[in-house]
Amino acid sequence: MAPAVDRGSRKVGGSRMIIAIARTTMLAAALGSASAALAAPEKGSQKTRDFVQAAAASDTFEMVESYSALAESRDPQVRSFAEQMLRDHGQTSQRLQQAATSSGLKQPVMQVDGQQSQFLAALQSARGPDFDKTYWRQQAFAHRSALLAQQQYAASGDTPAVRQAAQSAVPLIQSHLAMAEQMSARAGN
Repeated sequence: MAPAVDRGSRKVGGSRMIIAIARTTMLAAALGSASAALAAPEKGSQKTRDFVQAAAASDTFEMVESYSALAESRDPQVRSFAEQMLRDHGQTSQRLQQAATSSGLKQPVMQVDGQQSQFLAALQSARGPDFDKTYWRQQAFAHRSALLAQQQYAASGDTPAVRQAAQSAVPLIQSHLAMAEQMSARAGN
């Protein structure tokens, strides 16, 4: 996961530090999640386990893309949105992990899935205005998908603490989606 954020020697000043922090944060989360997953027995329904892993992957994707946006984009709106995504999805990830722990579930592995990896590769190969346009389009798509999953689990999830985490994430994701769709349309997507 960490190499997906690396853009090599093109970085100047604080961008290298952002990437180093991103790598360290994501690696620590992945290692912690993986070790917790190995130690804990399977609990919870398959529906809940699938939701927890999908929500974790969604948060991870949005954060990794946002680290990339901070490293690549010079657009103040992209950078501001990326900073907000890091704050907000860091919080939703923490709530999800706390809900999983309190419900006796394994911690989710904080990594992107196959399709998200392809999106990251496309974003990281873009430059300048194309980067910004791709970022907005992918953030709108990611938030649409995340919103649907969160709404479904919030309405019918069978693990109360996880359902509550989903319910608290819905308004936040709705807000992110509205911003991403508006900016994506402005960018010509």
